[in-house]
Amino acid sequence: MQADSVKIGVDIGGTFTDGIALTPDGRVAQAKTLSTHDTNPADGVMRAVALLAASLGHDVETLLQTTDRFSHGTTIGTNLVVERKGTRVGLITTRGHGDNLRIMRGAGRVAGLPIDRVFDVQKTKKPAALVAPACVLEVDERVDRHGEVLVAPDLPRIRAQLEEFLKSQPIDALAISLLWSFKNPVHEEQIAALARDIRPDLFLSLSSQVSPRLGEFERTVATVLNGYIGPASRKYMTETAHRLRSRGLSNELLIMQSHGGVVPVTTAVDVPLATLDSGPTGGLAAAAGLATTLEQLNVVATDMGGTSFDVGLVVGGEPVLAEARVIDQYTYRAPALDVRSIACGGGSVAWIDPYSGSLRVGPSSAGSNPGPVCYARGGTEPTVTDADLVLGLLDPGGFLGGTMSLDIDAARAALAELGAVLGLSAEETAAGILRINNNNAATLIRQRTVEQGLDPREFMIYAFGGAGPVHAWGFAADLGAAGVLIPLGNGASALSAYGIASTDVFRYFDTECLLPAPFDHEEFDRLLYQLETTASKALTEVGFDPDQILLDRFALLRYAEQYAYSIRLPLADGDAEKWTADLSARFTDAYSRLYGSGAVSLFHGIEAFALRVRARIASGARPQPQSDGSTRCHHATKDVFWPDAMRWVTTLIWDGSDLAADSPVDGPAIVQLPHTSVSVPAGHRLTRDLWGNLLLQPVEAT
Repeated sequence: MQADSVKIGVDIGGTFTDGIALTPDGRVAQAKTLSTHDTNPADGVMRAVALLAASLGHDVETLLQTTDRFSHGTTIGTNLVVERKGTRVGLITTRGHGDNLRIMRGAGRVAGLPIDRVFDVQKTKKPAALVAPACVLEVDERVDRHGEVLVAPDLPRIRAQLEEFLKSQPIDALAISLLWSFKNPVHEEQIAALARDIRPDLFLSLSSQVSPRLGEFERTVATVLNGYIGPASRKYMTETAHRLRSRGLSNELLIMQSHGGVVPVTTAVDVPLATLDSGPTGGLAAAAGLATTLEQLNVVATDMGGTSFDVGLVVGGEPVLAEARVIDQYTYRAPALDVRSIACGGGSVAWIDPYSGSLRVGPSSAGSNPGPVCYARGGTEPTVTDADLVLGLLDPGGFLGGTMSLDIDAARAALAELGAVLGLSAEETAAGILRINNNNAATLIRQRTVEQGLDPREFMIYAFGGAGPVHAWGFAADLGAAGVLIPLGNGASALSAYGIASTDVFRYFDTECLLPAPFDHEEFDRLLYQLETTASKALTEVGFDPDQILLDRFALLRYAEQYAYSIRLPLADGDAEKWTADLSARFTDAYSRLYGSGAVSLFHGIEAFALRVRARIASGARPQPQSDGSTRCHHATKDVFWPDAMRWVTTLIWDGSDLAADSPVDGPAIVQLPHTSVSVPAGHRLTRDLWGNLLLQPVEAT
């Protein structure tokens, strides 16, 4: 193994922590261990590193000394918000706007909620406040929409206000969100300098840096959230970097961002908001890269782990980006890969609805502690994993590569107890659990495709995560998809970690504008030049070679004054005069494809309301062709209770780690891999390609 050549990615999930190591000779080492949310998440990271080192025949120190890039996806920020364990944060606003967060938008009562809760009107309510009323300070200042100063702040007076405010309120973070600060940040910067002088240890969050976009409420939410999770996120990321450095890592730790790239930890600690939901985006980033290699333009990327089911789209070869995000009913604006999630995974708990007497699955999850009943760690409620085990879809002795045995008798007893209420056997109950779970997954995919004018039959489904390959046949059949790809075979169970290890380093830089069509190409050139200069400088200042920085340019367009719906279009290099002429036509075409031809307006003008530059450093990591396997026949048979047949069926068991490309597997079959299993139902065929991907299709489609 060459020095300074390994790329490592570690992703912390709700149940498992996954690790991937990519070596220059094309090997992909993989590790999976239980997450350690109940102690210190970094412990799970170090365990994953130890397992990766062992699989490559090294100790931890040797592996880290030969690692040129270590990337990490953390859930700590998300957990802090959802569990409401963030710091006490203060908020400074322009006078008269201190109640902005408490008033919020009307949609805040239902934003991000599942449909059944949206229609339970009597129980809808605003989310718990992120900032206590006593922790809001209003100051006299004003900038207009053009960035001109109308009222300059009285800095000595504000300093006195700040001293009293910080003395009376026990806060560890301060969010500063002033009107039109994204047009001129000078007042925010002046107040931040005062606060830093009074309390050097205070975590500062400025809206002009965190979310420099139009939309006072969403910008303030982003700024407050960044402060709310800031101190704990900074502490975790800094300590994790120190632990890795103390064991031999010489390069700076990289942190996964929700927009799909990674940034140095020294950058990430200032805007931890960008780490929210960053784990699932790693899977979509990996899927997009693999789709490019395989020349597949349209992909539904699905990640079913122990806790959630995450869905993202690749359309026309590009991962779909969202401009707004919702967490705990709070909407904020920041570019992020559009990954939607529901509580639907291996740890989802099955239960009986006391009102209807119906079988339900989720949203509660057993997590990793105590975990499913079959983990024998104290869990008593049956889960999807228990159902998989009792049906025969999982090997009780081969879980996690054989490092963890599953208690099938305990799982069967728990399912039998649940089924007794319904008058069903343990196997019938397990089959029902799978059907409900798979239907929930199919519903989310349908919402992301059919309900947005996209035909799922034109998409390839990528199924990854530990539970994804086990269940993909169920939700794919319901959708009539073109087929199911299990990316990188066994690597599918840790594809998010693979994406974290292989994605580019990049950051987005935005500027607000208002450029109506026909477009002023000189103004486009001026604004883009400013953005490109800022972006290049930012990456150069943290140690990247200016000659390696790549710049991608985008425009965000909408119909005039249509605030909620917009289109992001890539812009060509060179002078804007060359491409502004057809920008309106490109917008109309993209708008029609996304929202339908009937939504196109002939009576409203088109305007560019923001420009964006992505500054990136290419990772150079791409899937490598794998050596062909040698398996020519199955190595065992066993009876499996298939939910589509509702009976026990003799099923072939294959060793997927050594499957040959010229050995298609016809169902019913189970292809066992060290960290997952692929279910191949009757009437379906599984094949392996050059890169080790497994393709599942109906026999008539092959």
